[in-house]
Amino acid sequence: MHLAKLQGATCGFYGLRAEWETAVRPLLLPANYNLGCELKGDKPYHFKVNDEENEHQLSLRTVSLGVGAKDELHVVEAEALDYEGNQIKVTLASLKMSVQPTVSLGGFEITPPVILRLKSGSGPVYVSGQHLVDGMCFLLNYICSFKKKARMADKDFEDDDDDDDDDDEDEYVIFQ
Repeated sequence: MHLAKLQGATCGFYGLRAEWETAVRPLLLPANYNLGCELKGDKPYHFKVNDEENEHQLSLRTVSLGVGAKDELHVVEAEALDYEGNQIKVTLASLKMSVQPTVSLGGFEITPPVILRLKSGSGPVYVSGQHLVDGMCFLLNYICSFKKKARMADKDFEDDDDDDDDDDEDEYVIFQ
């Protein structure tokens, strides 16, 4: 519905401002879902998505020992893919009830699929964070593809004699 509405509009900053604020901008805001899991013993937590149309991120916030956790070393590990697609393992936290029962990860972002597990310790260990879904990145690219056309249309109205060579450069705009 929103894409069809935009196709007839001039995609410069001048004609699209109101439509951007009401129709497009809300679509670009990512959806946030709370995430929490319990790790005990040998039982890992698998986080995977079967959705290739949207971008997914896992933003991990805290790792805490649960009530009843023994005063032993609990090491929490995350397994995911690196930028080349290779499987890697990263230690997220090392916790002990008498020393450090919780740690803040401050929004450690990792792209699914992710496996969280206890490398050592018996738990329970609780991991909390957010599942971020950004499904409208293609829409931003769709709008930005018209920027050059809009600039050329605006240029025709302003001055037909101006031969500015910067029209051949691709520009990307980030809207906030």
